[in-house]
Amino acid sequence: MSDVGPINEPHCDLDKQMTEAEPIPILSIIDDYEKIAEREFQPLEEDIIETTVFHWNITNFHSLSEREQSPVFEAGGHKWNILLFPRGNNQHDQLSAYLEFADLKDETKDPNKVYACAQFIIVASPPSEPTLTVSQTSFRRFQKDESDWGFTRFLDLRRLFQVDPNTQSGPFVEDDQLRLSVIVRVIEDPSGVLWYNFKNYDSKKMTGYVGLKNQGATCYMNSLFQSLYCTNYFRKAVYQIPTENDDPNDSISLSLQRLFYHLQFSSYPVDTQEVTRSFGWNQSEAFSQHDVQEFNRLLQDALEIRMKNTPADGAIKKLFEGKMKSYIKCINVNYESSRLEDYYDIQLNVKGCKNLEESFKDYIAVETLEGDNKYMAEGHGLQDAKKGVSFENFPPVLHLQLKRFEYDLQKYTMIKINDRHEFPLEIDLESYLSPDADRTQSYKYALHGVLVHSGEVSSGHYFAFVKPTKDGKWLKFDDERVIPASEKEVLEGNYGGELLGGIGMNGQPIMGGIKRITSAYMLVYIRESMRDEILQPLDQHDIPEHLVKKLEMEHQQREKEKREKEQMHRYMRMFLVTDQDFENNTGFDFVELHERSGKLSLQPQSILKDQKYGDFLQELAETLGKNVNEFRLWLLMNRQNRTIRPETPLINSPKEMELTMDQIRQKYLNDTQNLKLYVETATQYQNGKPYFPPPPSNTAQEVLVFIKLFNPDTQEIRGIGRLYVPLMGKVGSIMDQLNEMAGFEQGTPLCLFEEIKQTMIDPMTLTLTFTEAEIQDGDIICIQKQLTKEQVENYRAKKKYVDVPEFMDYQLHKVDVQFIPKDKSHNGVQLQIHKGTKYNDVAIKVAEKLECDPEKIQFFTVGLHEEPKSAIRRSLSTTLEDMVHTPYTTRHHTKQRLFYEILDIKLSELESKRQVKVTLCTPTLKEGETSVIWISKQARITDLLREIGVVKDQETNSNKFLSENGTRRVRVFEAINNRFNREFLMTDALALLSDNPSAQLYVEEIPQEELEMGDDDIFVRVFHYQRDTSRTHSVPFTFLVRKDEPFSETKKRLQARTGLGDKEWSKVKFSIVTTYSAAPIDEDDFKLSDHQFNKEDSLGLDHIDRTGRANRIGGLEKPLSIRG
Repeated sequence: MSDVGPINEPHCDLDKQMTEAEPIPILSIIDDYEKIAEREFQPLEEDIIETTVFHWNITNFHSLSEREQSPVFEAGGHKWNILLFPRGNNQHDQLSAYLEFADLKDETKDPNKVYACAQFIIVASPPSEPTLTVSQTSFRRFQKDESDWGFTRFLDLRRLFQVDPNTQSGPFVEDDQLRLSVIVRVIEDPSGVLWYNFKNYDSKKMTGYVGLKNQGATCYMNSLFQSLYCTNYFRKAVYQIPTENDDPNDSISLSLQRLFYHLQFSSYPVDTQEVTRSFGWNQSEAFSQHDVQEFNRLLQDALEIRMKNTPADGAIKKLFEGKMKSYIKCINVNYESSRLEDYYDIQLNVKGCKNLEESFKDYIAVETLEGDNKYMAEGHGLQDAKKGVSFENFPPVLHLQLKRFEYDLQKYTMIKINDRHEFPLEIDLESYLSPDADRTQSYKYALHGVLVHSGEVSSGHYFAFVKPTKDGKWLKFDDERVIPASEKEVLEGNYGGELLGGIGMNGQPIMGGIKRITSAYMLVYIRESMRDEILQPLDQHDIPEHLVKKLEMEHQQREKEKREKEQMHRYMRMFLVTDQDFENNTGFDFVELHERSGKLSLQPQSILKDQKYGDFLQELAETLGKNVNEFRLWLLMNRQNRTIRPETPLINSPKEMELTMDQIRQKYLNDTQNLKLYVETATQYQNGKPYFPPPPSNTAQEVLVFIKLFNPDTQEIRGIGRLYVPLMGKVGSIMDQLNEMAGFEQGTPLCLFEEIKQTMIDPMTLTLTFTEAEIQDGDIICIQKQLTKEQVENYRAKKKYVDVPEFMDYQLHKVDVQFIPKDKSHNGVQLQIHKGTKYNDVAIKVAEKLECDPEKIQFFTVGLHEEPKSAIRRSLSTTLEDMVHTPYTTRHHTKQRLFYEILDIKLSELESKRQVKVTLCTPTLKEGETSVIWISKQARITDLLREIGVVKDQETNSNKFLSENGTRRVRVFEAINNRFNREFLMTDALALLSDNPSAQLYVEEIPQEELEMGDDDIFVRVFHYQRDTSRTHSVPFTFLVRKDEPFSETKKRLQARTGLGDKEWSKVKFSIVTTYSAAPIDEDDFKLSDHQFNKEDSLGLDHIDRTGRANRIGGLEKPLSIRG
């Protein structure tokens, strides 16, 4: 039985003022049940279907069984009854009472579809006194897995039969009779999920849509993807990008096409890992939340590139691009300066704006420039002017970013704006257009999506409400779950502000007066006149044929694997090895199985466990194209030395033939081993019939051995066949047979080695017998031509291995190494090298491939994000294993990476010098001349300046600076990740330079203004970034902040310092950047000197990096980027 828990407290109005004690109204359960219902039930926004009461007059109470059910009654179109445990349920001191949903007992109704939502009050009263009551109240969604709900501890059993000592009211059971009543209020469920517990919830079945899996912190991405998916025109445009030859792990277009296809046709939540891999993201990105606006812009930029010259060309612009005009218009003279800009979204203020209309009015509000803030109009001097923004048009799909996050200058931190901000289902934006805008089309918009953030600045969760069709219902997309939603949830639930009272979707009471932490941060509106076009459903022909075929094949493969998995208990794994498999083996052992490593050279096959051995032989014979008597099977066994060899042949007796394959396995192997069989085909015939030597025994005269051949010219070993050798014969007696097998002339001298195990390759003595050499069935003999002393010297000169033990040692310890240029200008070279190879020999091997001087190659280790890390110190004892920092203890070589750089000097010289990359910026920071020099490690900054010609004869070389009237005084400073790190004195040692790979050294001429610095002036650090403060670029610098200087003048000095042209400078945005936030500077009369700069604070210049090399600060955090 289900129990609601503690008894509910009686309802009372705590705010009502009382001058004297008011009597509690006495209500009768018979006559006043509606008043009781109004008093006890929490108000709901959903409609009430019906409120009714049912009375169960119980007689012969003492004769009741342990479990009783009342007669069935109806309420709200459903059948109900009371479920009673007169002596308690799972306890014996309290009466237990529940409301039971009787509809589920009706066999004509589908239990998976029938349900009801209801509030209810169970009331006990004496038959003679309906005003003496004990009651408890609850609510529930009654359905298949929760058919009853109520109170295990409803009423003390003693109270049933005794007078209340406090009130002297009589017992509830009178003459062995009790009245048990229930008031039921059945509630309308417009969404279909009211009070749903979401156990076994099926999004596809309930809504027709499926969710997206969260990789860790990708809910922000999921909410945007669902919004874009439901923008059908966008989805169709993505499908139009040609992707036939793309790899989904490298192609954003194909991965998005696959994602959209799965969202449409899958019945389960869809994984997004394929998409994020196509972005070039690693796992760390999955656990980092990013700004949705920036993510959306990067995604659209990448898609626009892929859409060029395709049927989808221009789709992004058509859907999302609008135009606005920024202007300054003089009041008293006929002069206007304006700039037309494209936009893909609009950022609107929330703070100080009650609703969306006020936010738009705030956005286009006109500012008057007058007094000290007059505008310098070209040809007219200082003038009073109007400054503002106007919209030339709005796009068909309008993305509105609500500024829920801002930097608090008082608290020096980012805060979330949880103020109430209302947005409508429909809005007409025509009034916000400029007077000259084209008004021939309607600018009425309908709300299509609401992207929501729940939580605070440092943590939270993202989800989305979307209305996929014009006349359909709203849906809530919350990662893996998609549920219906009401308009009130979409609007009121995401306005922010204070919570209202009532009961929430989960049935829990909502306390009023508390600030919400859930609010809309992005709104999607669609132009009403284009809704039919934008939301037009996609047909099958809209989806690329190659995509459908590929995904259908993958689906069929998954279904096949699923069926195989379901049938897996009927199958067993088996390895079947042939002579061809042995001859294809160019490594250790008989064949490469290595099940323990997970790397299989020979793939297993599945066979039915209950298949008869005789039937298996017949099938194998048909596969081999032979008769059953033309081959025999040997068991491949794992020897104690961890090798795999044929050990004994199976017996084809009638009894054996009747055994199942699983019985064969159990007969010869333990339960954990797979069956491994070698197929020996007949090579000898007697009387026209295939002949096989007797199986191994104490009296056997021959054993089966396998032969491998090593070729020192090709540096390869491989199997060449098998022999039966006489146990009492000499090892040297088979030389003629071996030469014939190897294709050598008869009489060619050979060296023989027994491959005992991977670390034991022993030479064989030709004068010993095979018995004395301890040769047994399945052993492997490796052969090679006997080499002269001169041949050995020639091979060694070519860095080749001269015999089987040497070569097999190399095989055991070789490492695949990818040598990559430090600047990643190409993929580099890949070599297989013995892990014990010394540093100098590694350099020689690499130099041979690169055709360069091995003395000038320097190697670097690989960092966490596949970046060059520290230089590897060269020494006579340093091996390749030391260089890659990986122990290799298995026979399987592992692919490793090292970075290299070809230096201008030899490593021997490098030991006393260091490389320094320095950029001389003149006449502005935009122009720079970069030099890479090698200089003594003991040198100082002055020595460096002398090397690059800035200092000459102990004085500054004026010719190196290109400014007309400069100070000719030098500043040397270091930047890390394009942010100012430190300034150096001329006497500072170069040893103070950072070893950070992102460090850069700059030299500049100190500006004249710094020599005229006032007592109240200060310095601030300045850096450039693109959209995100972590995506830094260009040359940072220190900048003089003058006391009380308006920002309009500060900007002029900043432009002169940076060297940016007027067109590029006009697009620069300014912010005060702290460790965690960026506060924009929008006012020209703002004074930088008024801000209390902390040590970590900087002035940020936000503009596009024309070089395309914007990066992100933080050695461990990669930038938010999407590769095209």
